[in-house]
Amino acid sequence: MKIWETMKKFIYYLPRILAILIVAFLAPFILEGFGPEFGWQDSLYHLIITLIVLGATILAWKRSKIGGWIFILLGLLIYLNLIFRQQWWGGIIIGGIPLLTGILFLTEGFRKNNKE
Repeated sequence: MKIWETMKKFIYYLPRILAILIVAFLAPFILEGFGPEFGWQDSLYHLIITLIVLGATILAWKRSKIGGWIFILLGLLIYLNLIFRQQWWGGIIIGGIPLLTGILFLTEGFRKNNKE
């Protein structure tokens, strides 16, 4: 029974940690606009993406199912964007992490509904 309780905590905390890590990964790209080869539009673009992911993280924290679907959609969009650019491994890795995060949020949300 102790293993099951540990697994429930793992399923609860892992997507939240992954979501925070995704935001932490995207946030430094906002500073890209200060480089000589980039413009302020690049910083604005990365700021908007980071704010969308941060909003999805906050939403998923309280409403796991809705946040899970947003992360799944985000992961699929990143995956398809990189696949069309012929960057297969980048699409699998960079798109797979939000996809996994969304699946874990959905798992936690469905588990919570079955418990109630």
